[in-house]
Amino acid sequence: MVFSNVIFLFLFLPVTVIVYYLMTAGKASIYWRNVWLLLVSLLFYAWGEPLYVLLMLFSILVNHRLGIWESDNCGNELGKQIVAIACVFNLGILFCFKYLSWILSCFGLTWAAEQTHWALPIGISFYTFQSLSYIIDIYREKDKAQRSIVNTGLYIAFFPQLIAGPIVRYELIAKQLTERIHSWDKFAEGAWRFTIGLSKKIILANQLAELSDYTFFTQADNERTVILAWVGCLAFMFQLYFDFSGYSDMAIGLGKMFGFELPENFNYPYVAKSVSEYWRRWHITLGGWFRDYLYYPVSMGSALTVKKKATQWMKDRGVKDYRKKSGRVSMAYLLFIVWMSTGMWHGANGTFVVWGFIQFVFIYWEQSRTPLKNEMLGNILGLVSTYFVILITKVVFNATDLSHAMGYYGSMLCLTGNSLTNAETWYWLDQFKVILIAGFLLSLPVVPWVKEHLFVRHGMEKLYLYLGVVVLTAMLLLDFSYAIGGAYNPFIYFNF
Repeated sequence: MVFSNVIFLFLFLPVTVIVYYLMTAGKASIYWRNVWLLLVSLLFYAWGEPLYVLLMLFSILVNHRLGIWESDNCGNELGKQIVAIACVFNLGILFCFKYLSWILSCFGLTWAAEQTHWALPIGISFYTFQSLSYIIDIYREKDKAQRSIVNTGLYIAFFPQLIAGPIVRYELIAKQLTERIHSWDKFAEGAWRFTIGLSKKIILANQLAELSDYTFFTQADNERTVILAWVGCLAFMFQLYFDFSGYSDMAIGLGKMFGFELPENFNYPYVAKSVSEYWRRWHITLGGWFRDYLYYPVSMGSALTVKKKATQWMKDRGVKDYRKKSGRVSMAYLLFIVWMSTGMWHGANGTFVVWGFIQFVFIYWEQSRTPLKNEMLGNILGLVSTYFVILITKVVFNATDLSHAMGYYGSMLCLTGNSLTNAETWYWLDQFKVILIAGFLLSLPVVPWVKEHLFVRHGMEKLYLYLGVVVLTAMLLLDFSYAIGGAYNPFIYFNF
């Protein structure tokens, strides 16, 4: 089930909200309200994954017991062993379902790969990382384990962020499982945020998907014109942003409606002046997870060993500035591990390995180079170059395999015998010019700028609120019409 589905919008969500607040009005304890949210979360997942909901229940049960065991043994050797067991268990499940078949095929074990080519459970990458956060945060004594399996299950399976995040670290939500504030203002704010996300998804992302899917998956490399290849790539860039950030907005909004504060996941990434900054603005919770649970531990572990060995090797050979250069070796090692892991997290495909390596190369180059003395020129060049890098790397991210990616790059660079433009190109541009312009403008912080400069500075916050209600109501009606009409409704991050 997806948030833009008619059944979710007109049946699942209203029933869930009504029952939850009837329980609240009836003074039901937070425990029983959590029971209700856990039951509907399991139903939400089982709607699309009736078999794999058993796998998630098994994961909840095992991590719940490991969490209690860990909480009782923090600070001793057994505690470390429990963390290791949790990592093997959670990553082992993820490996078997997501990577085993692909790795076997890479080694030419075709028969074994076919036998292990199981359907990928939706959202497994997200709830696996949350399960790991649960155990590791307990080990680090950032919070105590949940003694109630209902609370543990709700943390892992809460339906707003179950399938596509944001990835919620346990320390951020532990107290909210037993103490959270409900208010009309908070509910209204959540409904507002949900409507914005739903509109991003249905009005923008779904429309852009028609253009990007046509250029990437319908046209042959030699039939795709140069202009349409670039426009299709731009359409996918906007589609991915509005699709994923829209889902995150809906998840955060739904969380508020039930009293939860979920972390932000996007902050206008397309205004970034470097690839590093882009990743601090895009899928923020994934970047934060890799930073806290991979980058920092490796930097205090094997990266130090790498640095010491590099320092000694350079010192023995009389290399000048060997300390600085060995530091760069260590940084390269760290970034390589993080970005190869990030690429693989997105999927078992050579395209994601290449994509992760490209991110590593650009980020390492940015951190190694000397900044321009002219800050304004540096910012402009950084903005333009980052936008271009992110745009062209979307090709390998969206391609089915590396040959598909190379063929698409060939179309973009006019290397496959394709023409610059034709009548079909102008037809597609005419059909999608408005949505492309809207996508570009709304991917920038235009709305916050308008709010600040045209309303807040002139003391017209109430007028902004009233206009916002009118606009969002119109958008919601349009969303419903698209949803009821069965419009094209793909969701990219279900694949991860």
